[in-house]
Amino acid sequence: MTHNKSINETRFKSLVENIPGAVYTCALDEHWTIEYISPMIEKLSGYPANDFVQNKIRSYASIIHPDDTDMVTKLVVDAVELHQAYKIDYRIIDKDQQIHWVYEEGRALYSENGEALWLDGVIFDVTYRKLNEKLDLGNLQVLDALSRGESLDEVLKTLVLNIENIWPGMICSVLLLDKEGRHLLNGAAPNLPDFYNEAINGVEIGPNVGSCGTAAYTGEACIIDDIETHPNWEQSVSLAQKAGLQACWSYPIFSSEKNVIGTFACYYKDTKIPNGDEIRTIQNATSIAGIAIQRHREAQAIIEAKEKAENASRAKSEFLSHMSHELRTPLNAIMGFSQLTLIGDGSASDKDYADEIYTAGEHLLSLVNDILDLSKIEQQKLDINPEQVSSDQIITECIKLVQETANSVGVSINYEPSQSDHLLIADVRRLKQILVNILTNAVKYNKDNGTVDIAVSEIDMNRTRIFISDTGHGLTEEDIDLIFMPFERLNSHHHNIDGAGIGLTIAKQLIEKMGGKIGVSSIPNTGSTFWIELPAEAEQQIA
Repeated sequence: MTHNKSINETRFKSLVENIPGAVYTCALDEHWTIEYISPMIEKLSGYPANDFVQNKIRSYASIIHPDDTDMVTKLVVDAVELHQAYKIDYRIIDKDQQIHWVYEEGRALYSENGEALWLDGVIFDVTYRKLNEKLDLGNLQVLDALSRGESLDEVLKTLVLNIENIWPGMICSVLLLDKEGRHLLNGAAPNLPDFYNEAINGVEIGPNVGSCGTAAYTGEACIIDDIETHPNWEQSVSLAQKAGLQACWSYPIFSSEKNVIGTFACYYKDTKIPNGDEIRTIQNATSIAGIAIQRHREAQAIIEAKEKAENASRAKSEFLSHMSHELRTPLNAIMGFSQLTLIGDGSASDKDYADEIYTAGEHLLSLVNDILDLSKIEQQKLDINPEQVSSDQIITECIKLVQETANSVGVSINYEPSQSDHLLIADVRRLKQILVNILTNAVKYNKDNGTVDIAVSEIDMNRTRIFISDTGHGLTEEDIDLIFMPFERLNSHHHNIDGAGIGLTIAKQLIEKMGGKIGVSSIPNTGSTFWIELPAEAEQQIA
């Protein structure tokens, strides 16, 4: 019988000691006297089990975090009174003054008359789980701030405060490496003294420059547990003492290209080296900080590039505008004198030369006018004056303007005015400019003896389209993607055709300023159809 009892006790002891938590029996007295606690408590707290039994050296209650003691006591007492089990998350402080999160579950045993006799329970270390929960929550807050477009200062401040919340007593800072990669600038350090932040702002990095300067220079963590005795802090020890800082661990922050872009530092007011959980927390923080800093810098680069491009475009537009005005005067003079020669008494050869001069000047003046229009549009200086326009009337007028060119290359232009005229809302002068440009292209890029067909169709009560189709060489899909880009002269290598490639660019911008659209469909070697769509008014609405 005694032998069996010994075997059972051995088995029970083995079972208890292999449970990954501290099993205990506790008296229900004012001191919560521990009557038994398994050896696992030493792994959890750093103190041997015998220290706690009968509260010989210390009570278990003495290692509960002071901020959690009242909460734990109340939950246990309430559960005992209600004859319920208790389940509690709280913190303890171990032998090395490190904080652990624990999960405790237990219940009281009662006599036949319902009197509570003692407590049985188990305590598990859940620091890793708690740390992950806090890290995940903190990461979500930082990423949310990023997604909402918060400033880099606010994002980094959120990150720093989250880490400080996880590790009470830790004071964190983020420093940013400047574009030259030589100096560290303040990023976020809400709980460091202002005088300290001001003093280290702009510090030059180096192999023995405090913790942060060294980490940024070497690209490796710099762990200094005692600032007063470490040579890296020789030049700044008095500043650290004034701020009450005793330990500083600094980790480099990397970009996605593995370049150092800053540092994440952790300060303590006592000498201290990081444990594994703290290191993991800091490494997580440096990763998040790297994402935030890199995203900010990429956004800044985009803004700077956009501003640079806008400034360049503005300068180009202003230059083109000034040059166009300067060129108009001599061109008008050249064309005027060539016209005088044409109507004068000069020889036939002189008149031929004058005709060539006039034709070339006319082409150059048209190009100058197009460039001037483009620069005005880009500078938002082109005025649009919309009014009611008869589609039949304006199309007929535009056909007359290009008819001579069409006749010269044997291209016929076909248009049958509709029985009920379509009325458009447009700037008459600019609409005529657009239609003439498209018609001219349809003639110039057509095949010999080809045709150009014009049609008008009502899309709905509010929109009308004008279609201009040709039997030319057509466009590929790649051509269509480029057709409205400035200075793109598609297929011009197949034809001896004048032009700068900005007519359709101007047409697109003009039509859009009038509230319309422009588009094209095409079949290579068959032809193209350009269309413009404009706001329309029903005929009966015209007063």
